[in-house]
Parts: sequence; C-alpha cells; structure tokens
Amino acid sequence: MIAGYGASHTAMMIRRYDPAAADQRRIREAFETLRAEVDELAPDVVVIVSSEHLNSFFYDNYPQVCVGIGDTCTGWGDAGVPAAEVPLATGFASALLEAGVARGFDLSWSADPRLDHGFMAPLTLIRPGLDLPIVPIFQNASTPPLAPFWRSAQLGELIASVVAERPEGERVLLLGAGGLSHWVGTPEMGQVNVEFDDGFLDCVRRGAVDELLTWDVPWVTEEAGNGAQEIRNWVTVMAACPSPGTVTAYEPVTEWATGMALARLF
Repeated sequence: MIAGYGASHTAMMIRRYDPAAADQRRIREAFETLRAEVDELAPDVVVIVSSEHLNSFFYDNYPQVCVGIGDTCTGWGDAGVPAAEVPLATGFASALLEAGVARGFDLSWSADPRLDHGFMAPLTLIRPGLDLPIVPIFQNASTPPLAPFWRSAQLGELIASVVAERPEGERVLLLGAGGLSHWVGTPEMGQVNVEFDDGFLDCVRRGAVDELLTWDVPWVTEEAGNGAQEIRNWVTVMAACPSPGTVTAYEPVTEWATGMALARLF
C-alpha cells in the first residue's frame, strides 16, 4: 500500500461549484493537490471504499459490503456527475473476494457494476481521465441495520492482508469516500455539525482508529446526520494502516449541505 486518503464526496462539489466562494474553492484546490499526489504516486490499483444512494441497490437486495468485479464499471450519471466508464482491477478484486471467504468475511460481489456519485464524484476530480483500474467496494452507510464501526475496521484489515499477498511491486492506493456531517432528505438538511467534524478529524490526525470503533452508530446519526455514517469508509482505510493522518482541508460548506474534508490517512 503506497498511500491512503479520505475525501468527502457530495455531487454538489461538481454540480454547484462556485469558484467565487472561498470555502468551495479551498475544497476544490485540495482535490487538485490530491490529484497531483496521485499522479506522482503512480498507483497500479485504486481501491475505493464508498457508499451508494439507492441507485445500484434497493431494498429487494441491499448488501452490507459488495465488491465490484469484471472488466469495467460505468457511472450512473446521477446528481449532475457525468457518466463515464472506468476500468476494474479484476485480479485484485478476485483475490479480495477469495480472501474474505477464506477468513470468514462473506463479501457480496457485482459484475461490471454501476457507480453513483459516491464513487464518481471524487474519482472525477482526482483522476479526470478515469484511466486507473479501480476496485469499488460498496459499504452500507444508509440502510439499517448498519454494521458497527469495528466491522468497517475489519474490512480494512482484510484489504491490507490482500495487498501484502499480492505480486511484489504492485502499487495499491486506498481511498475512503464520504461524510462528514450532513443530513439527507430530512428537515435538518443543510446543517453541518462542526463540533462533530472536528472530533472526527482529531482522531484522524492522531491515527486514533480505536477510538472511532467505540462510537455508537445511532449516536453518529443523531449528532451529525444520516450522511455522517459514511465516515465508516474512512475508518476502513485508517484500519488498513493505522498511523497519524494529515487533514489537508476542512470546510463546513453549507451551500453543499456537507462538512467537507480531505485527509492523508497514511
């Protein structure tokens, strides 16, 4: 593993970007910095852990964790984010599925999956050419019952073990997408809980993933909104290589109804 990052993923950072707004501009500049870092790191595979918004899955079949396999995936083009085709890292995805089954982590899988803005928004900004092979991992952050955060950490540990067993020289970058505080489709929509976000980012800076595992799932929703459950995607990446992180940007962007953050997690 060459690096791990966390990044918020609202579609409004593409659909409703106003360069005259200083807070929005700082977030987009942080994404440009991340783009340059990814270019320099030159990964062979990007494992992106994100959540989806009832586009790819619905109540008739909603997995807790699902790995995308096959040759390509295509964006839904939802929420104002352009649809596009992205190559899949089939070998890594297959190894992850096999390792999960062997180690008691039953992962669902989807062949040539469709990706909504939870994946496509950050990918579009970080790698506009969408030419890097990815392994999309869907993690339920919206539909009860929600797994405890320690389960998200176990997923990160599984990913790390697979990376360690992959061919020598393969360069793998991890990205956890989503969060921070925001409410979706509720009367509180538009609010941001800066205190909650600060507490989470303090754990990121200290690499205190163990503290995050004690956070109560209903409490997160109550304090920071149903959209804040997406911090579990950051937890997955943090657990893959626990270490102090660096927060590169944070803005409570009320026009985007989201506490926006980017960080180097390791």
